[in-house]
Amino acid sequence: MSLSWSVPDLLQHKQEGLSFHEEVVLPLELFRADPEIRRMSPIDVKGVVEFSRRSLTFHLQIRGKMVLPCAVTLEDVDYPFKINSSETFLLAGAAEDPAVKGEFVHSIEEERIDLVPYLVEAIMVEKPMRVVSEKAKADLHITGEGWTFVKGGQSKRQIDPRFEKLKKFFDE
Repeated sequence: MSLSWSVPDLLQHKQEGLSFHEEVVLPLELFRADPEIRRMSPIDVKGVVEFSRRSLTFHLQIRGKMVLPCAVTLEDVDYPFKINSSETFLLAGAAEDPAVKGEFVHSIEEERIDLVPYLVEAIMVEKPMRVVSEKAKADLHITGEGWTFVKGGQSKRQIDPRFEKLKKFFDE
């Protein structure tokens, strides 16, 4: 089973409901909008479909692991994630219904619902701006040419030697 259904197939489950649990491999090219994502593990997707007269709502739990660069060392860092998401799709004829106007919903194209683009979007939205490896967090003495890594709260009030002459300027 994949994460794509035809609307008539989904509507057959309206009385008893539909739940699913799939492992999906999302190709890395789906994440090309963010080159920081270096690798993606197979994604575990659990879902339940909620049926209404006008729409289908997929309540999803998405788990996986992505590999991102460390913000300090640029080494690979495994970043596990767990995302809860809901995606609502309007059934035919519901688009004209004023009761659903204003809600964040998706239209159904060609009588098929494919959840993969919505999984990719949910993962991209939840991706952190930066991650720091445990090794970089533990190493307090990371330095480079003209810079030193300072952990929060450890900053010493040091004046840059290039600005030392400016201090004398204000004394005059």
